[in-house]
Amino acid sequence: MELSDDLREKLEEAALKATDNFCYGCYQVVEDDVCPKCGSDDFMRHLDGVGVEYGTEWVIEHLIQEHCEPIDEEEAYEDLLNECYEQIDICGMKYDPGYALKTIDPVAFRCGVSDMLADSDTYVEADGRYYLVSDIEAMIEELN
Repeated sequence: MELSDDLREKLEEAALKATDNFCYGCYQVVEDDVCPKCGSDDFMRHLDGVGVEYGTEWVIEHLIQEHCEPIDEEEAYEDLLNECYEQIDICGMKYDPGYALKTIDPVAFRCGVSDMLADSDTYVEADGRYYLVSDIEAMIEELN
């Protein structure tokens, strides 16, 4: 998942806020910075109803999946083309540019989709699907 440093920092804060410290050795949620039973400070993250694991990457992906809607990549690119270009006249018939490119040259269309998704300021990939950065930022605000 490629994220800007600022967005990654905000997502990690949200992930830490959404989870609890978990001592795997004692198999319990820990309220403080040290486990009262064994004295360990090497904690996993515990997300109630989801699971326990080290790190926050899995929590971030879970939060995005739960609170954000993945985009329809082809539909988003088709809409982008329709916004940027005027209708195309083919033999006296008018067609939306997105529809025309998708129909006439599907390979070029898919290359355009890939190029669009490479814009990390607008889209973020998580779990093999793409999400709008603006939706993720709104989720962070909602969780805070």
